Amino acid sequence: MISLIDARQIISDHVGPRASVSVPFKEALGRVLAEPVLADDDYPKGDRSIMDGYAIRAGDGPGEFRLTGEVAAGATKSLALGPGETVRVFTGAVVPEGTDRVVKQEDVQRDGARILIPACDGPRFLREHASEAKAGQEVLAIGTKLGPAELAILAQVGVTTPLVIGPPVIRQLATGQELVGPEVNPEDGQIRDTNSTLLAAQITNLELSISHSQRAPDDLNQLVALAGQPSDLLLISGGASVGDYDFGAKALRELGYHIHFDRVNLRPGKPLTFATKGDQAAFVIPGNPVSHFVCWHVAIRSAVEKMLGLIPAWSLVTLKLHAGESLTSDTRETWWPARAFVRDGQILVTPKSWSSSGNSFSLAGTNALVRVNAESPREGFADTLLLDVPGCL
Repeated sequence: MISLIDARQIISDHVGPRASVSVPFKEALGRVLAEPVLADDDYPKGDRSIMDGYAIRAGDGPGEFRLTGEVAAGATKSLALGPGETVRVFTGAVVPEGTDRVVKQEDVQRDGARILIPACDGPRFLREHASEAKAGQEVLAIGTKLGPAELAILAQVGVTTPLVIGPPVIRQLATGQELVGPEVNPEDGQIRDTNSTLLAAQITNLELSISHSQRAPDDLNQLVALAGQPSDLLLISGGASVGDYDFGAKALRELGYHIHFDRVNLRPGKPLTFATKGDQAAFVIPGNPVSHFVCWHVAIRSAVEKMLGLIPAWSLVTLKLHAGESLTSDTRETWWPARAFVRDGQILVTPKSWSSSGNSFSLAGTNALVRVNAESPREGFADTLLLDVPGCL
């Protein structure tokens, strides 16, 4: 049995990014750049005004100026400033040749073509030529995750089909003769399959989807046939223990996978199994839903993020405990479902009631996992893995 920190390191060492693909930039949200993005021109291309006001030359003013024209945003005509002259400019306009500064319209007095500027020693209100980026300059680095702001930058420099890390092909098999679909009224001995829905939703949160999900019987030969279908990541739900009908690891061995670990010092989730075959990866996940939830967040998610070219998220912080269940220790490192929230400018965490790893109802509202081990911090505080941004209570 290995520690969770060792398990995460093994996963990191044996999983890497998938092949790169070009995608329309409007479909690239959440993807990671596989090559740097360069500016296609100088930005801005000329000195531009950032205020509605009046352009003047260096050394002119304060005093009276003669208005000789105006330039609106998008105008292409070229104007030049002479001594004692000013040009009316609008926000975003390219300023006339020779402009040193723009004086806000609120700070001048106008009488027809006569402009009185009482002072001109404040901010220059200019976006200077190439002050943001020069042609050929890197504006987005390789490995950047594309969020809304990054997509806007792609649009600005005209990159409409960025090269990104491609999404992995993910297959999921839910094992167990007793499983039926959520829409089925279970007969005696049957239970509805919750783990497939849980994993599909977690993967959707990473802006991915499971390529194929299927329920599989507790039969080694059938499991081998289903698990052998092409995938980058195979998730086998159930069959992780050592019972007579737990065939997860056996099926992977039959398919030529190398088992890196099959037990982790983890509660819930001790029988978690991780294996690889070339650049393919597989997990066999303990069948209880709380085990699935915990194993996803502390281990499996890191593999998916590595495949996407991301640095695996690990938002472990020390938070003050606020009411909730009493935390009980175990010989294994426990990750306790909890609810983090903001109150009076402070993030607090409340451990939830958790009777067993089969109690999916205990996960309602969970957005954090509290770590309980021999090294847990002082009384009243807990190391907490944040799974989501906590909301206000």
